[in-house]
Amino acid sequence: MKTITGVLFGALVYFLLAGTLRAQALPEIRFFYSETCPHCIAEHKFLDILQEESPTIIISRYPISDPENRILLENILREADKSEYLGSVPITVIGNNVILGFDNSEGIGSQIRNLVNAEPKQSEKVVIPIIGNTDLTNYPLPLLAIMLGFLDGFNVCSLGALALILGLVLVLQDRKKILLYGGVFILTTAIIYGALIFLWHRVFMLVASYTMFLELAIGLLGVIGGYTFFKEYQACRKLGPSCKFGNTPLVGKFSRIVQNSFQKKASWISLASAIFSFAAVITIVEFPCSAALPVVFAGVLADHNLQPAFYLGLIALFVLLYMLDELIVYVIAVTRMSIWLSNPKFMIYTVLIEGILLFAIGTYYLINAFNLV
Repeated sequence: MKTITGVLFGALVYFLLAGTLRAQALPEIRFFYSETCPHCIAEHKFLDILQEESPTIIISRYPISDPENRILLENILREADKSEYLGSVPITVIGNNVILGFDNSEGIGSQIRNLVNAEPKQSEKVVIPIIGNTDLTNYPLPLLAIMLGFLDGFNVCSLGALALILGLVLVLQDRKKILLYGGVFILTTAIIYGALIFLWHRVFMLVASYTMFLELAIGLLGVIGGYTFFKEYQACRKLGPSCKFGNTPLVGKFSRIVQNSFQKKASWISLASAIFSFAAVITIVEFPCSAALPVVFAGVLADHNLQPAFYLGLIALFVLLYMLDELIVYVIAVTRMSIWLSNPKFMIYTVLIEGILLFAIGTYYLINAFNLV
């Protein structure tokens, strides 16, 4: 056993240390504007045309009416030694270049085009032994959300709690009650888990303008999280999957409340409230069990500086995939009146895959933070 895990760990370290990574991103235009400024309106139209001409360009638009955007702009101008621009719009940021004002497509518009064309457009690549060059831009954020969310979903604590709820409800042999009480558990878990990822995203956004600090934080979380998952994988191979937080007094207390509510045949409102509380406690208490994945994911979203609609959509996608296995268990319980759980061996190997992914993401960001390429 030690030989196998040693080989796996050695291969993992070789993969990480042998990979060379080039971190030039696609060109990005950061546009700070006022809704009432005529020059801003003109630049909006110009950027729309530029986006149609070059779909790979990332154009992020920030209305200065938003206090967070004003803070971001202030930090950018301070780092660029252009603090005198503060209070004026439009301001266009491309790489390390800051442009104040806009006239037309031939004037400042031409300057913007030239800067965009001068920006490095090499793809983000990792040179992996045997496999060769792997282009990271072929794996966009939605795919990352799907991969990490799916793997994170094989969580023994949450699955065990759902199995407890369904086991109690199945005794009633009532599909409507299974649908209701199981649905309350799943919906509560999804909302609270999504809220936790959102809160971590907001924490990372507080330091998003300090690029090196953000990359260093994500990198360290990824590497430490990857190491932790690898240690957990070793333990799971010996003892099988287990929930470290399932026996805490708080979880035990709410578990007993739910069981007593079923035994006393409480009203459906009381039962639903008990299940809601139990799901909330389980989700919060077991969050540290696999926190590295959602926290690193939140950091990656912050690093990409997305608009609210995009990062909220990606968080929702992550949560949907996180809940996928529980949804399958839930649907089977409703349709077949029985409980099905994932194969323990599969759950063990998802822990190893999670560790590898976190190591890779962490190493990528650490290399970026220290400009090692």
